[in-house]
Amino acid sequence: MNNSLSLKSAINTAILLVSILTLVVSVTISTLTYKKNQKDESIYLANTISEIIAYNAAVPIAFDQRVGLNDFLNTLKSVKEILNVHIYKVDEESQSIKFFTSYNSGDIAPIVEQKDRLNNLLTPRFNENYLEYSLPITHTKLDTVIGYIYIKLSTSSYHNDLYELLKINLIIILAVVIVAFVIAHSLRNRILKPITRFVDELETASRDPSFAKKVSPIEFDEISVVTNAVNELLAKIAQQIRRFSLAEEEITELNQNLEEKVVYRTKALKESNQELLTALEQVHQYQSQVIQSEKMASLGQMVAGVAHEVNTPIGLGVTASTMLSDRIDEISSKLDDKTLSAGQLTAFLTESKENTQIIYRNLTRAADLISSFKQVAVDQTAGVIREINLHSYLDEIITSMQPTLKKYRHIITVDCDDRISITTKPGPLNQIIINLIMNSILHGFKSMEQGDISITAEESNGNCIIIFRDNGCGIEQKIKQKVFDPFVTTSRGDGGSGLGLHLVYNLVTQALQGSISVESQLTEGAIFTIEFPSKLQSSKHD
Repeated sequence: MNNSLSLKSAINTAILLVSILTLVVSVTISTLTYKKNQKDESIYLANTISEIIAYNAAVPIAFDQRVGLNDFLNTLKSVKEILNVHIYKVDEESQSIKFFTSYNSGDIAPIVEQKDRLNNLLTPRFNENYLEYSLPITHTKLDTVIGYIYIKLSTSSYHNDLYELLKINLIIILAVVIVAFVIAHSLRNRILKPITRFVDELETASRDPSFAKKVSPIEFDEISVVTNAVNELLAKIAQQIRRFSLAEEEITELNQNLEEKVVYRTKALKESNQELLTALEQVHQYQSQVIQSEKMASLGQMVAGVAHEVNTPIGLGVTASTMLSDRIDEISSKLDDKTLSAGQLTAFLTESKENTQIIYRNLTRAADLISSFKQVAVDQTAGVIREINLHSYLDEIITSMQPTLKKYRHIITVDCDDRISITTKPGPLNQIIINLIMNSILHGFKSMEQGDISITAEESNGNCIIIFRDNGCGIEQKIKQKVFDPFVTTSRGDGGSGLGLHLVYNLVTQALQGSISVESQLTEGAIFTIEFPSKLQSSKHD
């Protein structure tokens, strides 16, 4: 649904609405004013005529002279607004009000006596087409009420005049609306013509691929600001397009150079890949040798990760050996030509030493990775299920690590009931505890002189629950989400392989048939919760 508003319609509507609203307000005010004035005039007329009649009726009422009073009342025929006049006399003895005489205009029928309403009509009362009013007649000397006057005036002429006024006002409104429409049409063309030209020029400029065209200025100050802004925008777009063109040319040139580099490096990469394939074959051989538990035979999924990790040091070693070979050929050529200087030989020896160090470091790194990878499998002897006292076994693990732990000031405490005995695989449990302790020492306590490790163990509902807690530096959120994945480490630059917690995860879930979870916040340490069956049942693969 299109909710847009036409500017032409808006101008016409605005002018017409303002004109009509102004006229309606003006007509309403004038009509109300006229109505009030007519009402005031009617009241003034009724009051004046009543006072004149009262003045002339006082003596006839006092002396009971109806004939003379009737002659006076007949003189009221000249006042067309008077419909009926009643004269009432107050009896001196009974003080009752009695009809005295009356006047009826032309063909107006007489009306019933109004003596019961006289007191209510002391204030003029308007009805649909007439006004009623009563006035006491007082004795000038005695200052007593001797009678009343009731007068009924017609207001039909006032209504007729009001209708005529409304007709005139409607004609004026119609005329003003027509004039306003003509003025609106003229203003609309005056305003919209430059705007239409501006829109057409803007469409033309937008179709120009270079955006080099500009729009003409508009004589209206308010809209000229828009044209200036549009011209500035078009100029910036044109400038940006020129920059993009130059950048595209530079990118094309860089791509050509990049293709040459890619060809060169692809060749070196193929050589590295060949070395990598050889290394992968060795990794597969190591894998088949170290896997003795069929529950951990899924290490094939990690070959790609090993390849990625081993590729970097081997590739660097190949690159360094290639550079060393090239330098040897160069030095040999100069030696044969007897152009080899002492400085060149010294530089060659320095570079050769650096290259051999690079080769040694990276081959050592690759060897360490492969060695860490071999530890992922559990020893076949560790797959034996037997009953152990959990507290004693945890103490034995801590004791066996004393040669390593004595290098640090860290404190390890074990909280476990001496009566808890479980039937499980001791070998995997040993490896799990050792790896968690070393993980805390190497990563959690990396920047701490003394850290605390607590190992809490309990038995509940046929399961053994071990809670391993340290107060180290904690684990980042992005690392925590994948902490059990292979090759995830925060110390890769320090030689970390990222296989420690992955090995723990495999040992818990596969060898012990349990589960492990981690909770950690930065600077608040880490908590590993391990849960596995207290009575592990051997399967056909054990």
